[in-house]
Parts: sequence; C-alpha cells; structure tokens
Amino acid sequence: MTVADAPARRATRLCIALDDTDPAANERLADLTIEQADMFKLGLASFCSGGAELARRIAARRPLFLDLKLHDIPAQVAGAVGALGALDAVHATVHAAGGREMVAAAVG
Repeated sequence: MTVADAPARRATRLCIALDDTDPAANERLADLTIEQADMFKLGLASFCSGGAELARRIAARRPLFLDLKLHDIPAQVAGAVGALGALDAVHATVHAAGGREMVAAAVG
C-alpha cells in the first residue's frame, strides 16, 4: 500500500484552544472550527470569563479539555476535578508540583 492508496483521514487529532476572555468570541471560534476540531480547550482566563455555562455550551459541541492547571491541597483538587466532570469535561490539567497525594486525589 502506498500513501496514495491510504484512506483520506487526518492522522492526528486536533484540539482547538478557545482562549479569548470574551465568551461570545470563544463560541464563534468553536462554531467556525467545529468541522476541524476533535476537541475544544478552555484556558483559565476564558473559563473565568465565561464560567460553567460557557463550559457546558462548548462541551455540547465537542469533548472539552479544561486547562485550569489545578494545584491546591488534595481535598480541593479532588473537589474541583469532580466539579469539572459535572461540566462534562473529559480532560483537565493538574500540576504535578502539588505532590503525589494531590495528584492521587485528582485521579480519585
């Protein structure tokens, strides 16, 4: 089989970063890139600007990665991860610098 014979599909998955502090701008970008995106990412500034409602609206379009860089005492990180799951987030960032106990609490 040659490259020319291979099926026409993307070999890599594409995550589109929605990092504007204007929630409407993030939703417009999501709508413009919906066909290309396998996943959308909201960073800390965009999440703080749009809140849980923006996260839910984005998650309704494609899987959601919340890049909030969680780093706190284990109980707080565990609670935050649980809350992010309720927003239908499929991925979240946790800073390993928080230590083994905090990372373990994030995993559950």
